[in-house]
Amino acid sequence: AVVSTQSTGMIAGMLVFNYTDFANVLVNDARVKSDLLKIGCALLAVNLSVGAYLVIYLSYIRGKKDWTAHAHPALIPIATLFGCVGMVISTIALWPVWSFLTLPILFTLFMGIIMLASLLPF
Repeated sequence: AVVSTQSTGMIAGMLVFNYTDFANVLVNDARVKSDLLKIGCALLAVNLSVGAYLVIYLSYIRGKKDWTAHAHPALIPIATLFGCVGMVISTIALWPVWSFLTLPILFTLFMGIIMLASLLPF
């Protein structure tokens, strides 16, 4: 059987999530800089909200194919900036726990979520 790239990305994300005990570390580990993590998560939430607005609301609900004609042209650069800054701040917040492995862990989890999102029906 051929394993697709999507399946590999999702399986890798699930293995990393489970092996690193990611959810437990976020909630219970005292080494996590929780204030920075909250800021990073808020910035990533803005990024995801803009993405959901453009992809789900404008494309699928309203049926608009050209985002730039129906949305503010600064939305994509703002979402990109918030996503990048949120990722950097989240990395700094989690660095005391996994040190140099923080970047590959977060990247693998991010790619797993992207692969999972590509399987959504819309």
